[in-house]
Order: sequence, then structure tokens, then C-alpha cells
Amino acid sequence: MRKLLTGILIIFGALQARAQTAAPIRFAFLTDIHVSPGIPSEKGLAGIVSEINTQPFDFVVLTGDLTNTGTDAELNAVHTILKNLKYPLYVIPGNHETNWSESAAQTFVRLWGNDRFYFEKDKYIFVGYNTGPYMKMGDGHIKEEDIHWLKKTLSQRVTPGKTVISLCHYPLGDGLDNWQNITGFLQSKNTRLALCGHGHKLSVHNFGGIPGVMGRSSLPYKGTDLPGYNIVTLRNDSAIFQEKTLMQEAVPFKAFSLQNADAIKDVKPSPLPDYSINDKFPQVKPVFTFQDTSASFTGPLPLETQVIFGNSQGEVIALNAANKKVNWRRQFTGSIYATPLAGKGIITVGTVDGYIHGLDAKTGRDKWKLPVTEPVISEGIVEGDRLYIGVGSHAFYCININNGKVFWKNDSMNGQMQGKPATTDKEIVFGAWDRHLYCLNKATGELKWKWNNGSQQKLYSPGNVKPAIVNGRVFIVAPDRYMTAIDLSTGQTIWRNNRYRVREAMEVSPDGKAVYAKLMEDTVIAVSTSAPAMELLWYADAKYGYEHNPCPLLESNGTLYAGTKNGLLIAIDVATHQVKWTHKAGNSSINKIVADKNGDIWISLIEGKLQKFPRKV
Repeated sequence: MRKLLTGILIIFGALQARAQTAAPIRFAFLTDIHVSPGIPSEKGLAGIVSEINTQPFDFVVLTGDLTNTGTDAELNAVHTILKNLKYPLYVIPGNHETNWSESAAQTFVRLWGNDRFYFEKDKYIFVGYNTGPYMKMGDGHIKEEDIHWLKKTLSQRVTPGKTVISLCHYPLGDGLDNWQNITGFLQSKNTRLALCGHGHKLSVHNFGGIPGVMGRSSLPYKGTDLPGYNIVTLRNDSAIFQEKTLMQEAVPFKAFSLQNADAIKDVKPSPLPDYSINDKFPQVKPVFTFQDTSASFTGPLPLETQVIFGNSQGEVIALNAANKKVNWRRQFTGSIYATPLAGKGIITVGTVDGYIHGLDAKTGRDKWKLPVTEPVISEGIVEGDRLYIGVGSHAFYCININNGKVFWKNDSMNGQMQGKPATTDKEIVFGAWDRHLYCLNKATGELKWKWNNGSQQKLYSPGNVKPAIVNGRVFIVAPDRYMTAIDLSTGQTIWRNNRYRVREAMEVSPDGKAVYAKLMEDTVIAVSTSAPAMELLWYADAKYGYEHNPCPLLESNGTLYAGTKNGLLIAIDVATHQVKWTHKAGNSSINKIVADKNGDIWISLIEGKLQKFPRKV
């Protein structure tokens, strides 16, 4: 027995000595490099790559925001520089790649192979995943299919003795609407560290009980004009972080054990989503709920006995609105961003591989297919036998919905078209992410005028704005926080006002007397459409907090509906200007609010949920 015990102690001592002398893992941690061709960040990244190549690293990770606006030129510039790294590179996108991408995020995947990664190094498992948002402003979100991949992968690969390190762009807390759906699982798979970017500053966080470190941006800060990055060393079950400014000595930032969470014992995690508002209005209950296994970026299309929507795995699905059974399902390439449209018994769907499809509304079978060469993410509008729709970054089409033939095409744009257009009997008006609002002759497609706000900043463009046309005026609310009234006949500005912090979410009243806008804090306003200057008619305090979801408002049967980035559906009585009720349908952005032929209200959420609420609540 004594010999056996001695042998065990010798083996244990050997294992312990091996653990203490195991070679450390050292990697460069880059994030938020924000490169555009010709600006200082491009040269800064090249300098960082050159310096990394002179130092001993095992690999390099990059957790998103490679670019400023996700253009192909920016992505190609980053890729060209990063190809010079002599170490393995693992990279995921950030919100600047997934929000404004001219390729609908396809170029990122083409250049780097995927928008998620998994690899192992010694006893460590590194897992990286996309956190969005996806082609529109909103909080970050981990797609349902990525959560499934994460759970399946780690359940298969994590064995005793393995330690998981999570990497994504958004912090696993506020700003990422479904962080709570993965942190518990990550903990159960021995995740001891989560790395992220987005905030640009080295800092320690509590991600639902998991120690988290946000990396510094590569952009210069702290009073120096030199770029920088982060260095992480894993040694003897500890993580050591250093801040490295180019051409200067590395500065220690933090070191802590991965065997416990002592490093965050005094750091509060983000609060869990609060659904208590539903207890205040117990009479408000959806009469239809469907949860898809994928995310959804489109609005719902209620059509007779069906409701049709698209999902993030390229499916267009028609559900029976009574029993939720799938009537038909079509698979296309890439995520579906364009809300399906209906007319003449045909469903039209735009896809990111450059097609507009005409499908039989009852069966989903092909009627026609039009190649348009660029990704289609905009909704478009159907009037009679004509479909009006923006395609990619360069062309606006008028298409015969019966056969897919092109009536006319205008290719004078230079930025993604995303929002729904507005029409009169003679004009069609829409915005693009090239700073401009366009007005075309509806019959011929000829340009009547184009307008911009005077700023050179493309991110202030009316690219995801649904204009309102009333009283000979065009109204928009864009990311520049201004509400603007424009003369329909001339394209000249009538008035602009930023007294109220508006942003993209707007609608005109059915009687044309008011334009409604959702402010970026708590309040919905109604503004006169006929006054010579901005005139507030009324406001409603809806108490939804900070808000930037571009979901258009909807007035139906005397109730004004608004949807938020965290799943709140708000109903306001137009006559009294008071909130009738609020219902928390989920914790992700509401994509769109629509009324069916009976006046019932349908919504879809990014988390893949569809719901219907009765007209009378």
C-alpha cells in the first residue's frame, strides 16, 4: 500500500511540475481597427502587422470593426494588410461590417471563410462568433443558428481539462440583446474568459459570471498619435494582459487566475431583461406566436390565410395563420433581408446573391427570376402590376410583377438602398446610403431631383428611411437626428429641425395631418404636415428608454404602434395621446409592425419570433 501511495504521489508531482512548466500561450489581440483606404488607420494597421511579425506570438485574434462602413474597398484593404501576418489569424466581424455592408456581409465571408471560428491550442478552446447587428441599426444579437452551433460544438469538443475562451465583438451584456441566452451555457462548458471589443478601451467586465476583458482599439489614444493593440499571455492557468503602443514597451494592464472569478467579484453584471411590464397590462396577449429556429430580419407579410417571412438562413416560409403549419418553404442563398411583397397572386423576394424572385403565393413555386447582380436588402413597394425596388448600391427598378420584365431602371445611385420608398401618382421617393434622397419620375424612372443634408458623413444618410409624402412635401428623419421637410416639386428644403432627437423611425397619419416620429429617448411625437416650420401637435411619454430601432411606426384604427430595439410593442391612443398599453414580446428588435385585412397587428422580431395581436385590446 505504501509503495502504491508513493507511486501516486510521484505521478501527481510530475503532473504538477509539468503544469507549472508548460509553455505559455502568447497572442496578439486586435480589435476596432476601423480601416479605410488612405486614412491613418490603414498605415497604422500595417505598422502593427510589421511589429507583430518581429515578436514571438502563437497566433493573432481580431474581434471586429475592421472597417468604418463595411465597404468592399475597406475590407479588401484590411485583408491585403493582414495577409502579411506570419502567424495564424482568427477574425470575426463587428457592427461596422454587419450594419452598412454593401455586399450584405458576403464579402467578409468570401475573404475570411466564415464569420465564426473554432480552434484549439494546448488545453484551451477558442470560439469566436458574430454578434451583429444585421444590416440595420440596433443592439447586437447572436443569431439563433449560431447559438445552436455554439452549443453543439462545445458539447462535442469540451472534455475534462479543457478551458474555453469566448471571443465576439460586443460585450456579453448591455448592448447585446440576448447575451443571457449563452452565458449560462458557456459557464457550464468551463468558459473562464471572454474577450470582446466595441468599447475601444481596455477594461474588465462581468459577463454573467464570466471574467471579460474588452480590448483597446488599434486607433491612437491617451494623448499619442501612435496606434496600439493588446497582448494576452496564458500561463499556469492565469491570463496576463498588456497594452502595447507601437514602437513602445508593453505596459502591464491586468493579470488574474482563470481558476476562479475573483477578478470580477466587485464588478456588477448587466441586469437580466425585465418582462414585468406585461404584468401591468395582463389583457394584452398575442393570439398567434411562432418561434423559428433561425433569426429573422424581415417584416411579416400577412396574406389571406397565410403569414410569410424570411429568415437568416435564406428561407422564405409561408405559415398557415390559423394552425402555424408550414404551407410552403423555399431555400435561397444567404440571409433574407428584404421583406417579401405581394401582388397579383405573386410573392416577390430579393436575395443577397443578386436576384429578385417571383413566387406563386399559394405554392411558393417559381413564376420568374430576375438577375440584378447586386444584393437586395430593401423592401420595395407594389402598386398594381408594378414593383418598385432599390437594388444594391447602384440601381432602382420598376418591374412587371407578373413576369419579372423590367419597365425601367435608374442606375444613378452610389450607396445601399434599404428603406421602403414612398410614391404619389407621378413620383417615387427613396433614400440611399450615399447621402442622398432621390425623387424619380414614376412613369419613366428619370431623376427629378436629389437632396442631401450638406454633410459628407455617409452614416448620416437617409439610407434606411421610409419617407412620407403629404401636402406636396416629403418628410424624413435620418441618422443625423433632424426631421426635414422637402418640397416635392423642387427638392428644396422647406425646414429642418433637430430640437427633438429623431432617428429613422417615422410614419404619416392616415388623414395626412401629422407625421409621427419615435425619439431616441422615451417619447413619440406628432408634427404638423402643413405648418411653415416644425410644429409639434402632441407628444406621448412612452417610457421605453434609449432607442435607435429604425422600425417604422403604424397607425391603425385610431391606435399608433411603435416597436423598440428590445422587443417592446407600444400602443398609443391617437385621440388622447396616452399610452394604452405596452407589451414586451421579446428582447430583440421588432423588425416591422403591420395590420392585416381584419385590423389585427402582426410583428416580427430578430430573434425569429412572429406574433399577432387582436385589433381590440
